Amino acid sequence: MMFIALILALPVISLQHAVSPEEEVRMNDLAKAYRQIYETAPEAFKLADNIYEQIKDYECARNQEDCKAWRAWRLGDAITLRQVNCDETPEDELCMKARDLHGLPGGTSHQKIFSGLVDVAEVVTPTDIKYASDVIDAAVSYVCYKEPEKCSIVRQMSVIVDQMEEIIKKH
Repeated sequence: MMFIALILALPVISLQHAVSPEEEVRMNDLAKAYRQIYETAPEAFKLADNIYEQIKDYECARNQEDCKAWRAWRLGDAITLRQVNCDETPEDELCMKARDLHGLPGGTSHQKIFSGLVDVAEVVTPTDIKYASDVIDAAVSYVCYKEPEKCSIVRQMSVIVDQMEEIIKKH
């Protein structure tokens, strides 16, 4: 599983990767389905979000070069989940942090800010993502154990992300 921002911020990604109109429609449908999971099982979604935050903290505490990349992912997640538009609210704390992280001036467009975050985040390797996904999958199993009625919807997270990855990998 990749990261929340990758899934929820698909319009920016689709511009960067020149996806076909059909793929863009599919990506937007997947994003809507992912948001529905967030709305239906917010506790499980928060658990996954907290795990990503802890991974970021771990990498930064070890002074690893990918700390900045994890910070970029987390900022992208926060901007996306809070539905912040940096064009409309350029002084929002998250927008300012994102500009600072990528060294962008005030007044930079939302799309350019998010593109910058994606560029910085590319340092996170597929192996990092695989191991983070393993942790998330274990957490999803725990949620299924504790809340079996939400299991089918929560398990869709990884299915949706896998489908999204396949579209992105083509480009």
